[in-house]
Amino acid sequence: MPEKKYAKYVITEDIRPKQPPPAGFLKRLEDQRKVGNYTDSAHVLSLNDSIAKGALYFDAVWMVAKHGQAPTNIEIPHSHDFDEILGFFGNYQGNARELGGEVELWLEDEQYILTKSTIVFAPRGLSHGPISFRRIDSPILFFTSGNGTAYTRATGKED
Repeated sequence: MPEKKYAKYVITEDIRPKQPPPAGFLKRLEDQRKVGNYTDSAHVLSLNDSIAKGALYFDAVWMVAKHGQAPTNIEIPHSHDFDEILGFFGNYQGNARELGGEVELWLEDEQYILTKSTIVFAPRGLSHGPISFRRIDSPILFFTSGNGTAYTRATGKED
């Protein structure tokens, strides 16, 4: 059977190029895990220019469970040379607006505590983070998307 003309635009598998996370990111997560604070997560899918030529950057992860008492920090403060959208959506339990947990997010020096399904717009250059999961009562879909063709950071690099 011939391949469909637009099949390359329908992404159902995680085909992103595999690159190890920065060492600083891995150490931060390892340090938190050593004291019993960590999250269980499952990467869903990614999209960028290397997967579909011309595609904008997108990434999605299910945050499944939170262990330990202290918040689990998954991001440090950083900014981009592109606009970014961050999404935190609850696992529908009869109320699409309920997040099913509590997330701490910083935009520059302003703290936000998220308890409802939320979309955040971070304009190019705006420092956002840290992002910490305080509670996960039911899975939370965390996604990011930007009008760049690849995920890059202007500041807040974890080498």
